Amino acid sequence: MKLDEVHFNHDINAATSDALTICKNAAAMARITAPEWKAGQTPQPAAYASAALGGQVTIKAKFSGGPADGVRKIRAISAPVPTPGLRGWIAFVVSVIFRALFGSVLGDVRAKTVLFGAAGNSGLETFELIRHRLKTAGVGIHHCTWTWQVKQGWKWVDFANTAHKIYLVLDVPNGPWQQNVGNVTQLPWTDALDKACAWAHGSMTKDNAAATVTKAINGQPNQSYTPITMFGSAPYQLASYINHLDSGLAFSLNCTDCADAVTTFANLLGCDLWEGRFVNMVTRRFLPLNGDPAVDAAWVSWTWGYHEICWLHAIGQNAFIYDGCLQVDMDNNYTDQIHIAQNPIRMKFGTNGPNDYRYRLIQSGAGTVQNVPRRRSVA
Repeated sequence: MKLDEVHFNHDINAATSDALTICKNAAAMARITAPEWKAGQTPQPAAYASAALGGQVTIKAKFSGGPADGVRKIRAISAPVPTPGLRGWIAFVVSVIFRALFGSVLGDVRAKTVLFGAAGNSGLETFELIRHRLKTAGVGIHHCTWTWQVKQGWKWVDFANTAHKIYLVLDVPNGPWQQNVGNVTQLPWTDALDKACAWAHGSMTKDNAAATVTKAINGQPNQSYTPITMFGSAPYQLASYINHLDSGLAFSLNCTDCADAVTTFANLLGCDLWEGRFVNMVTRRFLPLNGDPAVDAAWVSWTWGYHEICWLHAIGQNAFIYDGCLQVDMDNNYTDQIHIAQNPIRMKFGTNGPNDYRYRLIQSGAGTVQNVPRRRSVA
C-alpha cells in the first residue's frame, strides 16, 4: 500500500471545509496547488481560516498498491516524530502528552473504506478530519505529522508517514489580500504568513491579532524613523520590507510604510483595518521607532503635513486606530522629563479626551481627518 497524494485546498472557490488559496510571494508568480503533499516531492504548506470553517473539514487523498478490484479501510493518526538529542526527545514526550490531551491542530483522519481499481489504484478520496483544533487553536504555524494506516484483520498497520506545515489564521484575509486565483500576486503569501503568524501566535481574537502585529511592527530592532516613504505606495513593496527585516541591517521607514505594514500583516490574519490620513499638525513629543522611553532626548516633536495610521473598520473621528509608527506619552505633564510610553492600539481617535489618540499626539493644528480609506496592493 502506498500513499500518493494529499490535497488540502481541494476547492479553490471556498474555505468552509478546506484550506485557503495561497502563494509563496509575488515573485513566484504561481499559487500553491493541491496536492500539497505528493510522494517523492517537497511538501507545500497549507493555510486555514478558523472563522470560515463550517461543520466538517475535509482533505482528499489518493493511494496505489492496493488490492485489485478490492477495498481497504484507511485512516491517519496524529504522529509526533522525535528529533535527535536529549532536547529533541524531551520535546517529543511533551508533544505526545500535549496531543493526547488536546490533539494536533489537524487532528486525525477518520477511517474510510477505499475502493481500488483493477491496477490497485484508488481514485481521489475525500476524508474527514476529526479531533482537529482548526477552529480553536488561535493564530499560529503548526508542523503536523500523520501516520497512515490500513486495517488488516483486526490490526491497523502503518504504511506511510507525512509531514505538513499548516498556517492558521482567524478569518479569510481581507484586502489587499484576495482569494482570486486570477490575481496570483495578491493571494496570501507564505513569506508574509511566516511573519504575521509568528508575531500574533496564539491570538484568539482579531483585536489581539491587530495589537500584536502593531507592537511587532513598532518594535523591530533594525528600524528607525524617516519622514520619507521608503517602501512605495502604489503598490506597497512588501517583499522589500520583509527582506530588510530579515537582513538584520539598519533601515528607515515612515508613517505610510508602518501603516502599510500593520494593515497588510493584520489583515492577512483576518483583521479589518484600513489606512487613512489626518493632516496639518504640530505634534506633542512622541517616541519614534526604536526610541528608548527612559531617555528624554528620545522624545521628539514634528510639524507634519500628514500622518498615516490604521483605522478599525472605517475612518472617522470616533473610530478606533492603530499606529505602528510611534508611541504616545500618557503622562499628563508635558513639561517634565517623565514619560509613559504607550503603543496606540485600539485607541479612539477622538478629540480632546485624555485617552483619545488625537489629544495625546497633536499639540496644535487642524489634524483634519481625510476619509480616504486605502489598502494598497502588494508587490
